[in-house]
Parts: sequence; C-alpha cells; structure tokens
Amino acid sequence: MSANVGAEPPHFPMRVAEFLKQSDRFLNRGDIILTRNKTWGSRIVHIGTGSFFTHSAFVFLLPSPGEHFENTFVLESMPSGVGLANIKGWITGANPPEEIAITRLQGPGFDRNYFRQVGGIMLDQVNSAYDYGIAVNLGLSVWFGIKLGWSRISRRTTAYKPWTPKTFICSGYIQYGLVEAMRRNDQDPSGVLFKDGAAATDRESLLAVSPEDIATSKKLKWLYAVRRGWVHQVNSYDQAREVISDAQS
Repeated sequence: MSANVGAEPPHFPMRVAEFLKQSDRFLNRGDIILTRNKTWGSRIVHIGTGSFFTHSAFVFLLPSPGEHFENTFVLESMPSGVGLANIKGWITGANPPEEIAITRLQGPGFDRNYFRQVGGIMLDQVNSAYDYGIAVNLGLSVWFGIKLGWSRISRRTTAYKPWTPKTFICSGYIQYGLVEAMRRNDQDPSGVLFKDGAAATDRESLLAVSPEDIATSKKLKWLYAVRRGWVHQVNSYDQAREVISDAQS
C-alpha cells in the first residue's frame, strides 16, 4: 500500500468517488476482486455452482500520473475473452452494475515483484477464449453432485509440465497466473492454491477453481465491500456477504 505521509486517516464507509481518487492508497497490485450482479448470467452461476460471488478479477494497474493514467485496471476472463477492465465502470453511477469485495493474499513472497510477474503471465493470455464448457460443467458438477463432460481436459500428469491453457473461466484464470508464477520461480505453489484438494500438477483442479473457492479460502485477507456507491471495510467473508446482500435486497 502506498505511503501517504501526513494523510488524514481514512473514514469508512467512504464514497466510491473518494476511494477511487486514492485507490493507490487502498489497493495493491495483485488484489483479487470478487463480484456479484443481477444479470441472468450471474444468477445462473450462483444457482449452478452455489457461489455467492459469481465473477473474479485481478488488480493489474493502479493510477500512475507519471504514466498518464488515473484509473485502476483489472484483468479478467469474460465470455468475450481475456482483457482489461476499468474498475470505475463497475462501481460508479446511480445504479452501479456490480457489487464487489476486495481481498488480498498476504505472506512471504507476495510482494510487488511477484504480482508484477503474475500480471505479466495473465496479460500474455489476452484474446484467449472463455471456456463455456468448464463453466457449465462446473455448475452441473455442483448442481447434480457429479462431474460431467470433462473429457477434453481429463488427461492427468504425474509430474508438473509447463502448459498454457487456451481457454479459462474467470477464477481459473487467476488461479493459473498465481500458480504459474510460483512454478517459474521454482517455489512451492501450495500457498496460492485456493481450492481444497487442488494440486498444481492437475490442470482440471486449477481450471475448475470457482469464485466461491477463492472467497472461502483461508489464504485471503478481506479488505472492502462496495455497495451502491459506498465502500465499507470488512474483515471476513461473512461481513462482505452481509454488506452486499443488503444491497441486493
């Protein structure tokens, strides 16, 4: 988090506009954003997977006046493909399209250099497609209690081999970037695996990580929940759900 010598202590809840003006103070590159909205797609994911949060994104760039941009950008995987989005478009306006929570990985090695590498790996996948099959099969797996249709990605390996998936779902995209950066640094990726029982050597388990797997992971610190133009500090999944559920009622 950027040092702001002499800055007034922040007071929450805070207006979104004020939060975004100081996003380099409150956010770090590498923060993970979990979102929820009222679209039919979000509701299908919620019903099919049991996820309260139905989308996820990775904070990629913070405001940098020296580089002539003043917005916070995230990397995400959407049905239209992998790309960049301005967080401002998600949470501003009279009727913001998204309700979001912001979380952070903390621990040894989770520094600026690591998240810069993760972002580079993820950015390299821009124009990769969204994998409808994985998304649908993941939903069916939870909905019916069985796994269906995994034949396209069912081949397992006994030793880790470098690989680049051509298609993603949003949360699998983030999981892939975090694990791949660890692998390239010859470090143990277990500290960034969100899903219980997932293995860095198992392509299926990486790609099948859901927003709910990220949200319920004990490896994240909860920071903020944003609802209807206000940013609230939270320190748990339950608090974030309470804030956002209140906004959805």
